[in-house]
Amino acid sequence: MEPIDKNSCSSSGNAQSRSGQVRLAPPGPDAKWDPTPLSADDEDEEPKWTELQLASRNGDLGRVNEILSACDSIARRLEVVNHLPMGYYGQTALQAASMRGHHLVAQALLGAGADVNAPGGNNIYRNALELACGTGNVPLIRLLLEAGGIVNPKHVTRYQGRTPIQAAAESGHEKVVLILLDLGANVNAPASPSSGVTALQAACFQGHIDLVRLLIARGADVNSPPGKSNGHTALQGACLAGEEDIVSLLLDNGADVNAPGSQYHGGAALHAAVSQGHIKLVNILLSVNASPDSKAGHRGQTPMQSAHLIGRQDIVHVLKAAGATGPMTGGRILFGNNRIRIWLKGDDVTTSK
Repeated sequence: MEPIDKNSCSSSGNAQSRSGQVRLAPPGPDAKWDPTPLSADDEDEEPKWTELQLASRNGDLGRVNEILSACDSIARRLEVVNHLPMGYYGQTALQAASMRGHHLVAQALLGAGADVNAPGGNNIYRNALELACGTGNVPLIRLLLEAGGIVNPKHVTRYQGRTPIQAAAESGHEKVVLILLDLGANVNAPASPSSGVTALQAACFQGHIDLVRLLIARGADVNSPPGKSNGHTALQGACLAGEEDIVSLLLDNGADVNAPGSQYHGGAALHAAVSQGHIKLVNILLSVNASPDSKAGHRGQTPMQSAHLIGRQDIVHVLKAAGATGPMTGGRILFGNNRIRIWLKGDDVTTSK
């Protein structure tokens, strides 16, 4: 390990680019965090890290301690440990460590004065506790909570924002959810406007049925509205993911089969099931009075159009038999970002279910 000069205990550390070249990060003292999202072609989209942020990201405790111990004053150490995120995907040192479950590194950073509730960079904008809750690392989460991590943040980012309990539920970490609930976490914290989810919506979409039961038992609203764009109700999310047992559970607990979807890139539960080719769920929803001609989002797309788009004539016939009269052509793919998540899970919309 190379020795560090006192002057290198700076918030302007070296950062490695995608090309593998090392370049100098901008100096920290005058840096200001800008909440405005950067464009995709902005140079700052490229990941940039200070030395401390990079060492924390990599879980290199020795390097972290070396950088911190080289600081010649408390003020300088606080400046270094709390350097603002840089670039579109930037994170503070504590966030970088927390996202990857580096407990001992996080402990060292907190001991040096890291701000546990500092906002993240422009992209996901999650703080350390929100990121840690997605990992399920209980010792790390307890550490951040003891350091003052906020269980119920007043604000989350508009795009893919998550409260700690939403992040934990999305990843299926039941123990973490219980810890947060016992600390007063709001089980019905609303979904963020774009690609957001409540805790229950997240658990339903990801297929965590035991967690779904727990959340309902602890007061989760099965009919919480979706975010404005790329969201879904709990029932819509379960239908998208083809989770038949969760769909039945939600219906038994009063889920509204005809609840409207997101204004943009959303639709009712029937649209969700049709868009993914889940014919068994289509039949189940129709049997409990799902509207075969419901309109989706601001474009007013019908289930028939969604079925035609994916080439599922068997579903078209089922909808017609249920009384659907809407047009079949002119539709668009619904549930944009959610369809990407489903594809990553390996589901095939052309397969009957």
